[in-house]
Amino acid sequence: MTEVLTTKIEGSIGKAAASIAEEINADYVIAIGRLEDNDEENLFFEVRVSIFKRVKPNSYSKEEYVSKIKKPESGTIVSMKEILRQAIAQKMIQKGERVVCVQGEGLGSGYKGMLFVFDVDKLFFDISSNKLAEYVDSAVIEAVIDIALELSQEGREGKKVGTAFVIGKQEIMRYTKQLIINPFKNLERDERKVTDPNLRETMKEFALLDGIFMIDEDGTILSAGTYLDVDTEGLELPSGLGTRHRNCAAITAKSDALAVCVSESGGKVRVFKGGKIVMSM
Repeated sequence: MTEVLTTKIEGSIGKAAASIAEEINADYVIAIGRLEDNDEENLFFEVRVSIFKRVKPNSYSKEEYVSKIKKPESGTIVSMKEILRQAIAQKMIQKGERVVCVQGEGLGSGYKGMLFVFDVDKLFFDISSNKLAEYVDSAVIEAVIDIALELSQEGREGKKVGTAFVIGKQEIMRYTKQLIINPFKNLERDERKVTDPNLRETMKEFALLDGIFMIDEDGTILSAGTYLDVDTEGLELPSGLGTRHRNCAAITAKSDALAVCVSESGGKVRVFKGGKIVMSM
């Protein structure tokens, strides 16, 4: 009886989502449901994301993928950013579009089902005003800022974390020295994409290492535990910023790179471009 009722509820929510999408002229209906997992000790959920793209009134094409997310605390809503980042990276959904989203039971919210509407631009960082995406895919920048903000707010293993991420073309590596064995060295390129949600916890773990992350313009992680060796003379920066911040500013002054720096002392996240701070969060 319970399974029958659940099926009816999900069916009703699905019909409501399609109706609302038509009424507000939404571009997509997205359904998110948890895959079966009997291991209660597992720290992650596997979810199926079904994307229905509106091609004409009452007509939709469909794409699907499976994603892995960290189990949310009971009663909280699963992060849409985390789940949909892969869809953004693979151009399944685009900036400037509106989405009706259905979240099924079993994702930790405590509800039988949820339906909500969002604009993609509002869910993700609006980086256009700072012209950050001139040389780097916006999905890569957003993924890095997301990880940086999580580190600034949560730390790691009860410790505050200070680190940085430099994003740019391969030549940025000429300004670096490797402090330790690069933990990403032997991975294939498609196994070390910063936009891959499965790598988020790994990156936050490596943020505890001395040094910073180097990432190329397509989001491939080049190295971790890396030292920047760059001349910092002539920079005009606020007083009180340490060596990590000055090095990040310097490499962006000498190249087209962007840098995202997490302050260990204050928890602020700053984005550098052209040798200057262009965003502070």
